[in-house]
Amino acid sequence: MKSLNKILFSALIILNSNLSFSQKIKTTLNSRVDSTTSNKKNLYNAQWQGFDIGFMSTNKSAQWSNNVLQSTSLGINIFEYKIPLFKQYIGITTGFGFNFKTFTFGDDYSILSTDSTIELVKGNPSLYDANATIKSSTLNQGFFQIPLLLDFSTKKNQKKSISLAVGVVGGIRLFTNHRLQGKYSNGDKFNNVIRDNKYFHANLLSLDGMVRVAYGPIGLFGTYSLNGLFKKDAAEKISPISIGVSFNVQKTGSKKKWKDNEDIDIIESSFSGLK
Repeated sequence: MKSLNKILFSALIILNSNLSFSQKIKTTLNSRVDSTTSNKKNLYNAQWQGFDIGFMSTNKSAQWSNNVLQSTSLGINIFEYKIPLFKQYIGITTGFGFNFKTFTFGDDYSILSTDSTIELVKGNPSLYDANATIKSSTLNQGFFQIPLLLDFSTKKNQKKSISLAVGVVGGIRLFTNHRLQGKYSNGDKFNNVIRDNKYFHANLLSLDGMVRVAYGPIGLFGTYSLNGLFKKDAAEKISPISIGVSFNVQKTGSKKKWKDNEDIDIIESSFSGLK
């Protein structure tokens, strides 16, 4: 009788150990499945993260006309997040990044900023040497930007997908300056960065309409300023446009430790008790 009790007790220990081991395997596998599932979430590729390089125009043919081929827009888009409305195919894209703009004007022009107005004038009123020769005149700006785009994609894999995104990009001004390069009348070269306590009357906030189209990671973009370059009444409304090339970063999930077609047999044991 004692031997039978010992056998039953040993069997009970083995069964309990087997059940605990099985539950441990199931818990580990479930956590890996959950991890793999979570890795798949929020990996929807959007049309934002990466780099934008383009040319700009003030969209003016009179006083504020600029040299388009020497006026550039550089976007460094650091982070994107696509809220899926229908899987990868339709979503709302947001994120953040930085944009740096350079407007290049004619060689004989410079910017004159007063307490209430800003003008692009001939000559060099900002320099002490009235006979200095200007070789380059630019207005430079930097912005922190956040997009809000309706994003369409034809396929889940960005490498083979045609994508379209339309919406707006809001920004806050980080800096504005005016750079003049040239020679003084004595032949000495100068490279002056001129700053203004009124930031040359540039708007603190920017709002641009944006269109982006791409095949795979390479695409085109265009923007149009909705609220203008300068504050109201400081100058005529100038609504710059930009057109350029975008290089988008593709998101990829982590590699699975388990193959999709690998079958894992789990041996479960159950214990209902002994009478």
